[in-house]
Amino acid sequence: MRKEVKTGLYAVIVIAVTLIAVEFLKGKDIFSRTDTYYIICREVDGLEISTPVTVGGFHAGRISDIEYNRESMDYTVTISMSREFEFPEDSRMTAYSSDILGTKKIKVVAGTSSIPASSGDTLQSGSEADMLSSIAENIQPAVSGLDSLIRNINRAVSSVNLIMDEDNRAAVKDILLKLDSTASALASLSSAINGSSPEITGIISRIGSITVSLDSAAASAGNAIANAEEVTASLRDAQLGATADSLRALLVRMQDPSGSIGRLLTSDSLHNSVTRLSNDLDSLVRSIRNDPKKYIKISVF
Repeated sequence: MRKEVKTGLYAVIVIAVTLIAVEFLKGKDIFSRTDTYYIICREVDGLEISTPVTVGGFHAGRISDIEYNRESMDYTVTISMSREFEFPEDSRMTAYSSDILGTKKIKVVAGTSSIPASSGDTLQSGSEADMLSSIAENIQPAVSGLDSLIRNINRAVSSVNLIMDEDNRAAVKDILLKLDSTASALASLSSAINGSSPEITGIISRIGSITVSLDSAAASAGNAIANAEEVTASLRDAQLGATADSLRALLVRMQDPSGSIGRLLTSDSLHNSVTRLSNDLDSLVRSIRNDPKKYIKISVF
C-alpha cells in the first residue's frame, strides 16, 4: 500500500474517532439504541448537555441538546432515552436538585395514559424547588419569629432602662420604705394582740356563754312549738269542723225565704208596718202638742 493511501486512511479514522468523541461528549450514546424526546422549558437554570435523566431513580438517559427559540423566548431540550424504558405519553419530565449543592437532574414522572410515548414526542415539562430554596422557605417563618423576638427584647430592655432612671429609682426606693414601715406596723399590731391575749380570751369566753344562752332559748322555743302543736291537736280533736258545719246549716235555714226568720229578713211588710206605726205615732204626738184640750179634759168640782 502506498504511503499516501495510508496517510488518508489514518486521517479518516482520526476524524471519525473525533466526531464520535464529540457526539459522546454532547450526550449522544453512539453505541446504544435510544429514543429522542423533547420538552419545552421557560428556564434551563442548571440544565446542560449530558445532564442525566432518571426513571425511578435509575439513570436512563441524558440531555443531548438545548436550543433557544427566539420567537417564543423559551428553550427546546432534546433528551435521549434508552429504548429499554417505556412510559405513558402524558408523562412529565421534571427538573429537580439531586443534592444540596443544587446539581440538576431530570426525572420522568409517569402519567396515567395507556398509550406509550413514541420517539420524537414532545412531553410536558416541570420543575421542583431546589433544596436550598426549600430550606430558605422553611427558615423564613423562623427568621420572622426571631426578628419579632429581638424587637420584643429591645422593647423590654428599653422599658427596664426607663424604669431604672433617676426619678423612677427614687419612686421605687420610696415604695420600699413604705413597705418597710407597713411591715413594722404589722409587727407592732401582732405584739399588741399577743399582749392582750387575756382580754381576747375573756371575749371568747363571753361569746361561748352567749352561745350557751342561745342554745337554752332555742330549747325553750322548741318546747313552745311543741305546746302549740299539742293545742292544735286538741282543737283538731274537739271536732270544730262539725260545729262549723252546724253553724253553716243554721245560716242556710235563716236565709230560707219560706221560714219565719227568712220572711222577716226578706219581706218588706214588717218594715212598712213599722214605718206606718212610726208615722201615726208622730202625727198623734204633734196633734196632742197642738191641741191638748181635745184629748185631755180637766174638770173642777
